[in-house]
Amino acid sequence: MAPILMASSIAASAASLDALRWESRVLLIVSSESGAAEAERQEAFLRGRDRDLSERQMTVIAVRGDEVRTLAGRSPTGLSAAALRRDAGLGDAPFVAVLIGLDGGVKWTSPTPASLDEINAVVDAMPMRRAGLDR
Repeated sequence: MAPILMASSIAASAASLDALRWESRVLLIVSSESGAAEAERQEAFLRGRDRDLSERQMTVIAVRGDEVRTLAGRSPTGLSAAALRRDAGLGDAPFVAVLIGLDGGVKWTSPTPASLDEINAVVDAMPMRRAGLDR
């Protein structure tokens, strides 16, 4: 299934991610136990690509079940898996990757693992990135 472009906003109750607004894009990798293989594949696509992530001001947060881990960048402490799922409108999907822009809005989602090159293309097409305002 193809990734879905979205332009909604993370709810104000996502105060934990609100700390990253205007500082960092957030890539959420959300999975249940049944989506663990997809999550591991997504994480593998990102391994060794710290420079790409840093250049695009990206924080990567993995949510599996009730566990929240920061894979790249910095994230606020005390993130709640349930709140992240709820505030991003993810429900109980077995796997989903979600890109949240600097403004806190959901910019892209994918129900399947995506290469970092594909994710970077989405980021590079964003108006703030093209205008150089995020550097």
